[in-house]
Amino acid sequence: MNMFKILWHLGMVLGLALTSVKMCYAVDSYRFLHVHIDTLWYIFLFLLGVLFVPFILMAVLTWHYAESKVDPKEQQAISVESEK
Repeated sequence: MNMFKILWHLGMVLGLALTSVKMCYAVDSYRFLHVHIDTLWYIFLFLLGVLFVPFILMAVLTWHYAESKVDPKEQQAISVESEK
């Protein structure tokens, strides 16, 4: 219940703060939203970093660890020797 009161007061403070913001700032920010020819490249580079690089890294790591697996019989022999 105490957390609810804190969040309610925070919401009231943020709401009052937003009412004091001048609307001309919102109108001025519209100039940054124009689409131009470089926008497609920005989208491509963003998707390359966010989507493709983790999948490539996952494939490389899977391939690396799949090659470095030891034969199960050899693994068992090593673990038996280490227990002695």
